[in-house]
Amino acid sequence: MALASALVAGGVIGIRHALEADHLAAIATMVEDDNRPGIVGASWGVGHSIPIVVVGLLFVALGVSLPESVTHFFEVVVGAILVVLGVRMLLRAGGVSVPTLRGHDHEGAHRHLSVGGIALGTKHTHIHDESFGIGVLHGFAGSGALVIAMVTAAPGMGQAVAFLGAFSLLTVATMATVSFLWGQSMSIGDTRILHAVAGTIGIIVGGLLVVEQFGVLV
Repeated sequence: MALASALVAGGVIGIRHALEADHLAAIATMVEDDNRPGIVGASWGVGHSIPIVVVGLLFVALGVSLPESVTHFFEVVVGAILVVLGVRMLLRAGGVSVPTLRGHDHEGAHRHLSVGGIALGTKHTHIHDESFGIGVLHGFAGSGALVIAMVTAAPGMGQAVAFLGAFSLLTVATMATVSFLWGQSMSIGDTRILHAVAGTIGIIVGGLLVVEQFGVLV
């Protein structure tokens, strides 16, 4: 596989991979009606890419593969989280106030950790914590593991790096675009209905993932 082919393949697979049902369901249940929806998808893409890049390159160097038991475990975890996010979104659609897993924000742009009367780490942030964390979990699950398997088939480290670089960039860009568009639709549509739709989809997709994996394990 030439470097150019690896770049093209990585980019195409990155776009297709980002648009899988469980990934879209996760993003739909985390985008709120705020003014920075694209950050949610971009954060998911960054979190998702980190384990794939790190584990993929490590496995290429060592010549090993990810055990199936590990991917099945993370699939169950991701499915369960999708159900929780879906339920949370349905509650919000019904007017119930439910907290997020994000850190404390100041006007959506600055975050700090307060210890007693001391504020630590006041700095600008571009990461949505919740989406980033779920993206990391997705990186070890299902199709993320398949991408790692594809990387281990690369003939050399150069091709693996090119593939993973293009994959990561297009995954981040695609998910940032999707979450931005979903956020825009919330700003012009009925937010409660869209929340209810996202919550229902999250519960269905997450439930199917859990049932499927338990079926595999049994």
